[in-house]
Amino acid sequence: MIKNINLEVGQVLWLKVRYQIDVVSNINHPMLIAKIEKDYIEVIALDKTAGKMHQLFHNYNYYIDSLNPKETVIYEDSYAQLNTKLTIDKIDELINARKTDDKLSKDKLFSILKEYDNYQEKYGIDEQRIVHMSRDEILCLNPDLQNELITE
Repeated sequence: MIKNINLEVGQVLWLKVRYQIDVVSNINHPMLIAKIEKDYIEVIALDKTAGKMHQLFHNYNYYIDSLNPKETVIYEDSYAQLNTKLTIDKIDELINARKTDDKLSKDKLFSILKEYDNYQEKYGIDEQRIVHMSRDEILCLNPDLQNELITE
């Protein structure tokens, strides 16, 4: 079932996901690919800071400047949510969740991944915030991924 889907750490997928055991997003959100394993992908939820600057006061949110260098995978200043461990089955259809095959700049990606690991090691993750989404759940929440599978 798993073919050679050309996803890379640092790319961003736009998906509806289950953020917590019982919390499902109703719109697509950017998900930074943090880790790619044989059968699953680990992602970090991103959100824009506009209108939500207060979120940066929480130690579980890490600020991402969309400039210096100018990013092509995020379009405005954002933050990474470090207090959730979200994994999704590695399926071919995820290729359709990318808006671009560009990646976050190397230094910013390194900083985010380091902060993500440090936060989870220091504070752990609440059981409600450890979520794995199966292929069926991903496709149920994101039926448009099945349209015209892009082959690379």
